[in-house]
Amino acid sequence: MRSLAIDTRSATPVYLQIMEQLRDRVSEGDLPSGSPVPSVRQMATDLGINPNTVAKAYMLLEREGIIVTVRRRGTFVAESAPARARESLDTRVESAVERILDESAALGVDRQRLLDALRRRLLGDVPGTRLPGGKES
Repeated sequence: MRSLAIDTRSATPVYLQIMEQLRDRVSEGDLPSGSPVPSVRQMATDLGINPNTVAKAYMLLEREGIIVTVRRRGTFVAESAPARARESLDTRVESAVERILDESAALGVDRQRLLDALRRRLLGDVPGTRLPGGKES
């Protein structure tokens, strides 16, 4: 598994960054069902963070059904993980859209102006914009 990218300056807690990135890799097919996930100790060492932070992320991912720990064998991507990860991603996208709509309404932005701004961003007409898939325009 390729290493995760943790941003210690981000307002997003590290354990949530771990969870989001693992969920994303599962939903994108980079980590299919049954794939091994690094041990808590190994992930902490690789990322240079406290093992308790990784343990918290793993515990929450296990509750969500994304990963499963098999005693004495390790941690693996759960069979139902791809579907659950896609559902989680859909929920996060819906939340992001809600925030955009709320902020636009508070600013008094009309529907057409919002659509135009989204279209420019999605089509890469704004330099330096992160496009879907992590690419920059």
